[in-house]
Amino acid sequence: MNLPGRLFQAVALLVIGATAALLLDGVTGSDTGPGEPGRVDIGFAQDMIVHHQQAVTMAQTVQDGAGDSVRRLAVAIELNQLREIGHMQGWLALWDAPQLPSGPPMAWMGEHPEHASAGEGMTGLATQDELDRLGGLEGEDLDALFLRLMIRHHEGGLLMTAAASRDAAVPHVRAFAKILATEQRRETATMAGLLAALDRPAPPAPN
Repeated sequence: MNLPGRLFQAVALLVIGATAALLLDGVTGSDTGPGEPGRVDIGFAQDMIVHHQQAVTMAQTVQDGAGDSVRRLAVAIELNQLREIGHMQGWLALWDAPQLPSGPPMAWMGEHPEHASAGEGMTGLATQDELDRLGGLEGEDLDALFLRLMIRHHEGGLLMTAAASRDAAVPHVRAFAKILATEQRRETATMAGLLAALDRPAPPAPN
């Protein structure tokens, strides 16, 4: 892919992130208040914070050694996810709920068949070995591994947003989950295009 094409994709992603920020501000700025949370609302916020924090770590890891287009994308992902972490931490504080989950990952959605690994780990997360490998690469190898890990990461997160958008008790949480899903699908499409341009295989879908 030529440089203008890559820059266009990076700018497009930043615009998407800015649009999502405006939508999120509209959701959290509503006059109806945050509402009374249930198990799904609290569990979703806690687990998605953990999920987002790893995405921020991966994005920060590659920014010094990645190619131009992947570096710009990583910056956009970092900013988007830090902003979203702030929204969820704010809700948990308002609800007087712990910032971190105390039980197994994603236990709040374990009754749904689309989550087959309740209690076995959070879907889509990179392993420590994968993170260590990411930190030791450079150039196109770094770009490709970052894209593969982040695509899998986003796809894992979509399982949580689907459950929250359907089952959360608080309207704001349902709306927030739908916005996250739209944003992450768009980012995933951008990453898949960049990965294809590198002529590297797409990652397998998360369990």
